[in-house]
Amino acid sequence: MKKSKDQKQNLIAEFKADLKIRNKSSYTVTLYPHYVRAFERWFVGGDLLDVDEKTLIRYLEHLQERQLNQTSILRYFSGLSSYYEFLIWSGYVTKNPVKTVQKRYLSEYKPHDASQRRQCISIDQAKKLVGIILDSKERAIVVLLLKTGMRRHELAELDIKSIDMENMTIHIKPTAKRSNEIVYFDAETKFVLQKWLKQREKDNKNKIDALFINRFGNRLSLMAINRIVEKHAIAAGLHDPSSKDLQDRFSCHSCRHYFTDTLVNTKKMPREMIKELRGDRRREAIDLYTHILPAELKKSYMECVPQLDLL
Repeated sequence: MKKSKDQKQNLIAEFKADLKIRNKSSYTVTLYPHYVRAFERWFVGGDLLDVDEKTLIRYLEHLQERQLNQTSILRYFSGLSSYYEFLIWSGYVTKNPVKTVQKRYLSEYKPHDASQRRQCISIDQAKKLVGIILDSKERAIVVLLLKTGMRRHELAELDIKSIDMENMTIHIKPTAKRSNEIVYFDAETKFVLQKWLKQREKDNKNKIDALFINRFGNRLSLMAINRIVEKHAIAAGLHDPSSKDLQDRFSCHSCRHYFTDTLVNTKKMPREMIKELRGDRRREAIDLYTHILPAELKKSYMECVPQLDLL
């Protein structure tokens, strides 16, 4: 059904309201209208109801000239596609011109080689992995990686003073890849950390500050951390060291993938909060103006982080 000119006003606001009604994440509700407005600013003097594929191809070239990475470009076009699907549903247009451009120019930006896809373990597999670890230090290492999503080198650099048991937070040393310095841990992680700290008092021969130390009393190396994770992953049937297929292998970085995937799959935590917990760098202007209250972030984390039957 054709809409009157008056009804065509403020379409982006209608689109945003529609996203909220559909219970989309706050990330989507904020960014998708932003992507549409960006396109509208570029398409000066044009009517978004009359956009065709050639216009969208020129816009794609414009984004590429701005040197946006492919992931960002995909997000821009996902937002636009969602907008035109809304316009179709609302009766403003009869087709979505974005889909054709997406299919031809954006769907093949990564190789569809299954051997390049990392293994994604389930919560039950994670429970099995940590359940077979008896050593308090090694269990604490694997649980921290799974529960916080921190990188291997970030974990290796942790000191005793990095851990705030009372507030259940960890202060991570600043790095080029991390935008935040505070991550949270839950009661299960606190439990395994306390067990390791008791043992650490006996093992800390050199009286160093490192949270994780080796049998000589020195800071645990990156290679040692990797060996610990892979050793237990082999025992749990998650890691085949002889295979070159990433789906057959499990590493420290696989724990970061698990952390992200499980939070995304809960469908309860907004994507911008997951990005904040991961410490992803803020690449776009809107990210710099998005403020997340620490109390809300911590509450959301505690509600969504999967439990591994450790208590």
